[in-house]
Amino acid sequence: MTGAPDDEALIRQARRGDHEAFGRLVERYYRAAYASAYAVLGNAGDAEEIAQETFVQVYEKLDRLREPGALTSWIWRIARDSALKYIRKNKRIKPVGDAPDLKLDEDRPHEPLVAAEDKEQLMAALTELPDEMREAVLMRYWEELEYEEMAERTGVSATALYQRVCRGLKRLRETIERKDALA
Repeated sequence: MTGAPDDEALIRQARRGDHEAFGRLVERYYRAAYASAYAVLGNAGDAEEIAQETFVQVYEKLDRLREPGALTSWIWRIARDSALKYIRKNKRIKPVGDAPDLKLDEDRPHEPLVAAEDKEQLMAALTELPDEMREAVLMRYWEELEYEEMAERTGVSATALYQRVCRGLKRLRETIERKDALA
């Protein structure tokens, strides 16, 4: 049977120094690294830089990967952790003008509360959420991941992620309502 080598084979080849095999891994998973960084940073240029840095770390640490089946989650976590370190180091806050468009689930009861809000106001409120809540909300509504996919990436249970999203949406609504009342 011919076709693309599976991740495990590419990992083995890359561990033996096959740069082409590692390049294929980068091609397959660059988008996941970029999306993870962007979900934290909200800035395309910074996310690009972090995604590239992620694969430098992946290359250097590839021998430490115990479960080849966990490659996607491992890359995603490296990108996320690198993005969070970048924010702490540079004291960067997600710029409102470069924020992702959130796609909201029409079957959710909170839809009218969030969809009616101005994007700038929403993104400003997002920056006030704790990292874990903001990350969960962005994975769910920007990346449009299901809770099980989110759990695979983060290693956090789907139930806990659902609670983070619900609490995050509630806090977003409260923050926006509070700021509207002050205006």
